[in-house]
Amino acid sequence: MRSIPGLFLIVALGATAGCNARGSVAMRAREMDMTLSHEPSPAAHPSSPVHSISLPHDEAFAPPGPGRDAFVTACVVCHSPRYITSQPPFSREVWKGIVQKMIDTYGAHITSTQAAEIVDYLAATNGAHLIGGEGE
Repeated sequence: MRSIPGLFLIVALGATAGCNARGSVAMRAREMDMTLSHEPSPAAHPSSPVHSISLPHDEAFAPPGPGRDAFVTACVVCHSPRYITSQPPFSREVWKGIVQKMIDTYGAHITSTQAAEIVDYLAATNGAHLIGGEGE
C-alpha cells in the first residue's frame, strides 16, 4: 500500500518538473529574445527592387439632391454612402421612421432640422416614387 502513494508522488513530481521546464518564465524569455532580435532580418533589406500595386479608387457616390449636405454630415459618420444608397426605395414615411430609429435607438446626433433634410434627401434620391410606388 505504501508503494502506490510513493509511485503517485514520483509521477506527479516528474510531470510537474517537465511542465515547469517547458513553461518557465526563463524559457519563454529566451524564446522571445530569439524571436525579437534587434538585428535586421534579411527580409528588411530585400535584394530585389521594391514592387508596389495600385488599387482602384471607387469613390462612394451620394447623388445630388435636396438635403445632401445634412445626409453627408450626419449619416456618413456611421454608414458608407454606398450602404445607404443601395437600400431599396422606400416611401417618405419609411425613411422618416428609419431616420428616427437612428436617433432614438442608436443615438445619432441629428437635429430635427437635419432629420427633415435627410428624409427629404433619401426620399428624393431613393424614394418609392422612383419605381412607381407611393407618390410624394
